[in-house]
Amino acid sequence: MAVDSADAQDALQTLLDKQAIRELKYRYLNACDDKSPEQVTACFAPGPVNINFGHIGQFANREDFVAVFVALGCHEHIVDMHHAENMLVEITGADTARARVGLRFHSINTQDKTTVQLGGFYEDEYRRIDGEWLISASTFNVRSALITDYASGSDTVVWAANYMPPQSA
Repeated sequence: MAVDSADAQDALQTLLDKQAIRELKYRYLNACDDKSPEQVTACFAPGPVNINFGHIGQFANREDFVAVFVALGCHEHIVDMHHAENMLVEITGADTARARVGLRFHSINTQDKTTVQLGGFYEDEYRRIDGEWLISASTFNVRSALITDYASGSDTVVWAANYMPPQSA
């Protein structure tokens, strides 16, 4: 079977675009773990975006999201690990795409002596701007949450559910 040169070029471009989007998401998650607000900011499109991270908040621009990221997570006593899995990317147009990305998240708060384990998935949208893929929308959906307190020397379950507790809990 003969492969049309244009079809082969389109297929190659699709693979390159999907890989660039995967690497963008991995850069974002690594920047979160590295507590690098500048790198987190650089992963999102400038201007209006739609970020809905549930219990953390909803944001209409990357700067407001990053301000909350700094306030909540950029401390020596917060140790975070984000692990992406099962990423499915769909190219939806010449410069648009969407993806579903599984997340396993583990956080240790050495000051409060608590841990948080989350499982869930991102529903993301991407735009290519000036040749670079950026996140233009992101929603995180919690599927499992476990919060423990280890101040007594052993883990005590504080919360276990398929959603995060209300802020006052």
